[in-house]
Amino acid sequence: MLKFLGNIEAKADSKGRLFVPALYRKSLEKSGEASLILRADPINKCVKLYPESIWAKMDEEFTAHLNLWDQKDLALYRQFTASVEPIDLDSNGRVLISKRHLDMIGVETDALFVGVGNYFEIWNKQTFEGSLSAMDDFAAAMQSKMGNSKQVL
Repeated sequence: MLKFLGNIEAKADSKGRLFVPALYRKSLEKSGEASLILRADPINKCVKLYPESIWAKMDEEFTAHLNLWDQKDLALYRQFTASVEPIDLDSNGRVLISKRHLDMIGVETDALFVGVGNYFEIWNKQTFEGSLSAMDDFAAAMQSKMGNSKQVL
């Protein structure tokens, strides 16, 4: 099962290549994933990298809710997939992120990989830190969501 957790700092080289953290590469290798799908996040200033099998499931689930003969649904799907790029790890474990995507997320050299379960994101470190809730707000949100749960987090 794929799991990407934590956040790991990285540096982009002059060509826009980033070393995928070893922990993430091991997870990809263990599950037999060779390719990633990059998609710009329309809400946050980050890019998301999905293992190809996870992307395929997500795409299938999304299209199951659409009628691609309907022009509004087709336009929505088109926009959803317009910023998608297939990405392969090179032999050194790096991914090449296009300049337009690096510019969009504000990464010149310093980047942050953030694990989000079955995919991971690349952020500008300051932007990511600014997106986090204050600890009291985070604790209240967790209690609100999980307050009735018997599971200890």
